[in-house]
Amino acid sequence: MATNVMDKFLLGAAGIAAYPPGATFGPRLLFDFEFLWIIAGSANCDFDGQKFHAGKGTVILGRPGMTDRYNWDTQERTLLAFFHFSFDYSEGDWPELKTWPLTRTVAAEDILPTLFRYVIGLARSDQPGKEVLIESTVGLMLRSFLTGQSAVRLEPHQDLPEPIQKALRAIRDALAKDPVEPVTLAALARAAHVSPEYLCRLFRRHLNLGPLECAGLARLERAASLLVRSNLTVKEIADAVGFASPYHFSTKFRKVYGVSPKYYRWSMQSGFMITGNPVIEHLQLQT
Repeated sequence: MATNVMDKFLLGAAGIAAYPPGATFGPRLLFDFEFLWIIAGSANCDFDGQKFHAGKGTVILGRPGMTDRYNWDTQERTLLAFFHFSFDYSEGDWPELKTWPLTRTVAAEDILPTLFRYVIGLARSDQPGKEVLIESTVGLMLRSFLTGQSAVRLEPHQDLPEPIQKALRAIRDALAKDPVEPVTLAALARAAHVSPEYLCRLFRRHLNLGPLECAGLARLERAASLLVRSNLTVKEIADAVGFASPYHFSTKFRKVYGVSPKYYRWSMQSGFMITGNPVIEHLQLQT
């Protein structure tokens, strides 16, 4: 599944609904898709005889042809967000409808609740071009829901060994404190509580880079941000992030980004995106 384009997309009813304790809804035959997010309360649900309990934080995707029924929480009010939509799912690379999951439980760092609010807000607005925005957002939501890849990791390198995590945080903190000061292998090893040799082996094994190479890439990413979001000259940026000279900075920058700093600035400010440093994008080091 590669894009969020949804052929013949139409948005139906959308909004927020509140049900008093003990209320019921259905049975109802669905003629389109319905995304539903339980914000508070809960429900006992029945979709074509498949019964399940949906608590707070559950996202449900009803599909055309299904018959659903809800018995809402008997102890407290149930609050939910919902919207209906239709599209030609036979076009493109969508999986077979029968393989689609019915529910997912979202965590605090999940993107789906934020996107629910965005879609419903757009649906109620008079914003020009909202149809395109809604379609792309619903496409993102649907693909995230189908793949289960909707959580935003708060620590993007949390699956790496602890010494690497500590060293990456040390790189981030050192550059934030003083971008000009060199980052040393000895300092990173102390922060990671391992020997320099062991830290290098870990980095090579898991990232295919050395600790100081990661520090250099993080430094370049800081420079890339300044190129786009400041009026500093290339020389001033080279000085600000700790490169010995503009020539040294430009050489390193071109090796990683494929273009000169001046061209990178012009391209990004003109709206032409240049692929960033893939290592930094993977690690999401704070710059």
